[in-house]
Amino acid sequence: MFKGKAFCEAFIYLYSSQSWTEQEKSKVIEDFLKVHTNTFKMTNVRVIEEYFHEEQQEFSLQLALYSEILVPYDNRITHLNDYRINACRLFRKQFPKVGAVMAHSIDVYTPLRWKGYKGQVYKESRS
Repeated sequence: MFKGKAFCEAFIYLYSSQSWTEQEKSKVIEDFLKVHTNTFKMTNVRVIEEYFHEEQQEFSLQLALYSEILVPYDNRITHLNDYRINACRLFRKQFPKVGAVMAHSIDVYTPLRWKGYKGQVYKESRS
């Protein structure tokens, strides 16, 4: 069961020894937009900045990643912001190398949502 859908944003830096061509940027953006699981859906990718590092002698590309994340219901949580924090954790699991993850807002489901983006019912695995 899902308590809500959180809207998250994170920044990621990619590095290259050569300048980023438009084709390379498009390929990277397309690859990020293909990420789609039962609980995670990438909605948008924006190029924020492209620059050259003098010290490392490499080109850097900063991207902003926007996603929608279905947050599982937890009967121990009493405050809605804790679900936003859980959404940030789920984003971090999907992309461990991103910078700070921000959950801007959350839409709460009443009654709870049973199926994810791919139509599969959420089953929590307890380890």
